[in-house]
Amino acid sequence: MKYLILNFLALFFATALFSQNDETLFSHVDRIGAFGGPIIEYADLSGDVETSTGGGGALVLNDFFIGGYGHGTSELNKSFQAENLKERVKFKHGGFWLGYVPVQHKVIHPYTSLKMGWGKARFRKSEIGNNETVDEFKDNIFVLTPEAGIELNVFSFFRISATANYRLVSGIDKLDNFSDSDFSGFGAVLTLRFGGFGSEWDID
Repeated sequence: MKYLILNFLALFFATALFSQNDETLFSHVDRIGAFGGPIIEYADLSGDVETSTGGGGALVLNDFFIGGYGHGTSELNKSFQAENLKERVKFKHGGFWLGYVPVQHKVIHPYTSLKMGWGKARFRKSEIGNNETVDEFKDNIFVLTPEAGIELNVFSFFRISATANYRLVSGIDKLDNFSDSDFSGFGAVLTLRFGGFGSEWDID
């Protein structure tokens, strides 16, 4: 029994010594980190420029990141004095957030991302002077938003990007006098990223 155990141990260590390392999903990842922060978007909503605030977070893998985002409520208010009515349009969305940030070791570098999410759009008509609802409609929406611009490394833990985007919205069919094109359009985005971006990591 003693010799059997010794032979087994010898075979085990010999196999481990001469075997090659298996490749894994992260074998070639030289940079890994994580971040989170606020997102501020200025975009067209039915002909008016509106501000939408939100936030997101992601895992950094080399020059790419993958995570999620959520945009708070964008709101458009219009009053019609002759009819004593006020119209309000709101929409919000969230989902996946993918990004590609090359040469990020440079102080200023390119920044690109793609947001793909789902949400709701709501149209509400009420009387001026009170919040009594006259009409209300809701739609489920799909939102696709590519963006590109530049990013500045302010500190090792803080980066800020300024980008131009195009928000593509589909699914608007119940909102009175609105269509997909009223929610789609070009915009400008300010993204603040706080976290560890893996510049000092080495996991070869």
